[in-house]
Amino acid sequence: MAGFFDPHVISTIQQYEMRARRVVEGFLVGIHKSPFLGTGLEFKQHRQYVQGDDLRFLDWKVYAKTDRFFVKQFESETNMPCQFVLDCSESMFYKGSASMSKFEYAATAAASLAYLLLLQQDAVGFTFFDQKVRAHIPPRATYSQFHHAMTTMESISPGARTMTGDALMAVGANLKRRGVIILLSDFLDDVEPIVLGLNRLCFDGQEVVAVDVADPYEVDFPFSGPAVLEGLEQAGDLRCDPSDYREVYLESREAHFAALRAACRRLHFDLHQLVTSKPLDEALSEVLLQRQQTATR
Repeated sequence: MAGFFDPHVISTIQQYEMRARRVVEGFLVGIHKSPFLGTGLEFKQHRQYVQGDDLRFLDWKVYAKTDRFFVKQFESETNMPCQFVLDCSESMFYKGSASMSKFEYAATAAASLAYLLLLQQDAVGFTFFDQKVRAHIPPRATYSQFHHAMTTMESISPGARTMTGDALMAVGANLKRRGVIILLSDFLDDVEPIVLGLNRLCFDGQEVVAVDVADPYEVDFPFSGPAVLEGLEQAGDLRCDPSDYREVYLESREAHFAALRAACRRLHFDLHQLVTSKPLDEALSEVLLQRQQTATR
């Protein structure tokens, strides 16, 4: 079952829609053996099959008894629409030791969660941003909308810069009703404008789940020896021995995210981190668990 969730294996599948179907198929098969029970994803009822439903969720035992096709539905924790907001700035396309870039990993996790919600007939939408909103797909509970979102995701190219706060302000203006926002970003931007954008979403009554997506090299900074560090988003290059800067880098990174975590807690949600080497089933479980913890506050 591990191959269903290994980022290296998943990365060999080119289409995000197919990645999502593979991850979710394995996730649902293993959920009753999972230590993450209680996240709100449990079998609820059967529904008669309609054209377009995923054939892997047909209940063949029911078919054997009734000679009719039914699909399994799973209980949703909320019927509120869910908007996935993905950072597509240049830094998100960094890939160090992992099999996927940060954007690929975030997009695969978002696509899988969206497909999971769609199986429960919940509405899902997608927003992509860098220094502005690049594409906005409003939430709907249709497979055609999901397919459109996946096609858009595959066409996204790296943006030059990040202006997270301005983008989140625009996201808030685009949303017509309250719902759940799952924000996936590396948050490599000034804390103050990010917090202003998050404030706007919370003031509008949106329920925010914030996920920091990080590459293992960013977390550990294992580099040493003469090197040229290539800056992203117009940051310039630096010739140095990276080991000389490791302690300063790690302290600076921790201070940045400590400030951001503190701001998120003041807004009554947590900032969670996903490292791109983590198996996708663990990533899904952790985001679902964070969603549950946020909803009960």
